[in-house]
Amino acid sequence: MVMIQPIVRKDKVMHFAVGYVSAHASKSIIIQYTDNKKVIKYGPIITCVALGVAKELIDKYDSNPKTTFEWEDIAFTTGGGITLLSIDIGNKKRPTKQLPHGSY
Repeated sequence: MVMIQPIVRKDKVMHFAVGYVSAHASKSIIIQYTDNKKVIKYGPIITCVALGVAKELIDKYDSNPKTTFEWEDIAFTTGGGITLLSIDIGNKKRPTKQLPHGSY
């Protein structure tokens, strides 16, 4: 019997999902409180990085058994947030060009 190893471990998938969900939630909250486009654009990414770092610090110093600080987990958490923002940017409605009346 051949055992097939997963390409991405479950832990990494969970980090990605948390990044995606937290970016969506933080963007929704940020939009309610500001019209600043830079804050709306970069706030969710900063939230993902902060959550990833916080989770790794908890794993390193407060979990039982203690684990190592994994930069890959932070990358997957941030990647989830960037994915959401990429989808948002791609879904924005582009202005359509109005043809003069009678033109086809």
